[in-house]
Amino acid sequence: MLFTGSVRVRVLEARHLRPTEWSRRFSQNEAATAAIDSYVNVDWDEYPIGKTQVRPKTNEPRWNEEFTASGVHQGKAIGFSVFHSCVMPPDDFVANTRIAFDELKIGSANDIWVDLEPHGQLHVIVEMHGTNVEGERSKNFIFWEELLKMLYKNIVYAVVDH
Repeated sequence: MLFTGSVRVRVLEARHLRPTEWSRRFSQNEAATAAIDSYVNVDWDEYPIGKTQVRPKTNEPRWNEEFTASGVHQGKAIGFSVFHSCVMPPDDFVANTRIAFDELKIGSANDIWVDLEPHGQLHVIVEMHGTNVEGERSKNFIFWEELLKMLYKNIVYAVVDH
């Protein structure tokens, strides 16, 4: 199933987050439960929807932040990626998950806790307004989608580098 319409996402909180081995490489604290400075990137099929504020020094962050994507076209899934904000880029990956649009109810608030990989859980509310459509993306759509993703990444890198 593919979804076309608008999506409103509220990222509420996370629990049981743990830093990765990589993010602990300079830490004096050897415990696997060392606190992290976390934020969440939200996307649909790798198109950015929003990024939460950084919540410092906690493994149980609370955000309560809302993002909207009004132009979802033939979307497959919504993604959530948790990162540890570093002083020097790039930020360290902590965990992520994807929720297929066809697992969510259209027209109502889907208030759910989702499991993160490799560990942790994320509490989100996802509201969808639109329609699910049977079928696959056309080759033409996939071509333009990949081209737009490439252009977007180049623009982001150009802005970050300057």
